[in-house]
Amino acid sequence: MKQSPCIVAVSGIKNTGKTRLIERLLPELTAHGLHTAVIKHDGHRFEPDRPGTDSFRFLSAGAVGTVVFDVEKYQLVRRVSVGEDALIAQFPEADLILLEGFKHSRFPKLELLRAGVSEKPVCHPAARLAFVSDAEAPEPGFPCFSPDDTEALAGTLRDFVFCGSGFSAILLAGGKSSRMGSSKAELPFGGKRMIDHQVQRLSLLGIEDIVVAGYAGEVNGARCVPDEQPHLGPLGGLKSGLSAAENGKCLVLSVDAPLVPFAVLFELMRRHRSGVTVAEHDGQIEPLIGVYDRSLADACDALLKGDRTGVRGLFDRADFQALHFEVDPLLLSNCNTPEEYARMCALQNENI
Repeated sequence: MKQSPCIVAVSGIKNTGKTRLIERLLPELTAHGLHTAVIKHDGHRFEPDRPGTDSFRFLSAGAVGTVVFDVEKYQLVRRVSVGEDALIAQFPEADLILLEGFKHSRFPKLELLRAGVSEKPVCHPAARLAFVSDAEAPEPGFPCFSPDDTEALAGTLRDFVFCGSGFSAILLAGGKSSRMGSSKAELPFGGKRMIDHQVQRLSLLGIEDIVVAGYAGEVNGARCVPDEQPHLGPLGGLKSGLSAAENGKCLVLSVDAPLVPFAVLFELMRRHRSGVTVAEHDGQIEPLIGVYDRSLADACDALLKGDRTGVRGLFDRADFQALHFEVDPLLLSNCNTPEEYARMCALQNENI
């Protein structure tokens, strides 16, 4: 079964070279066997056809829409407002859809910077996949490609298109939330519930099997499973998620860590080989931002029956690696208290 198209926005301010980059990427992506569509946002009104053509004359005369077609293509023009989701749905045959613009959207982004034009990032770092810049990247922890290195960039996009294949995702949403005072999963975040925000982000990685562990409600786009043994912390949720997952590799994330950059999640998935692969920064391991093999469900069960009930107990029972990331540590943090939640919301609103 073909997976849904992967969506990546090519973003940046005016005159950073977005159109030129896409134009140069398309032949490279085609050479990698990718069927790619492009959706461009125009901040001004545009004329869909040339003056003098029949379709232009029809629209000028008051038609609500026109279609021009031949044996291999068609052009449809309608006088109606439309959002990106409806446009994305027009390309089910695509492997990859590049959005030109959309710098404040939810989609993973290539952010373009250009010396003398735009040297300060404008996209939120949580949505960033990589920089494309003719100068040094202004923020550590993110890959940075030269605008001329379209071969390498196309290869990275190819890897991103298929990174979710063979993966499940486990979103840990159990716990009493005693310090927060209310369910963290249901806190408002980015215009939706925290849990819906997280499921949407995981789906943008191309993961189609998303398991929410320890949550008693319903979530669109995910399967909710109860903790097999309640009140045993993240390890209990991880055991339930691994047991329910359909695929052998599972990207694991806590529901209350909503700003982990796409660049970090993608790198964890791309470099995982077996056992456990987790994020690390400033010497601190993040056991709930990582990839775990489904086969570790039995090891979880053994730990839960003993004295060690922490997720770290798995590290010496499987192949283990920690990947170092230099991104802002706040992006990798979770929120357990109202103060931490307020800080997370403020961070989410930056660059918007």
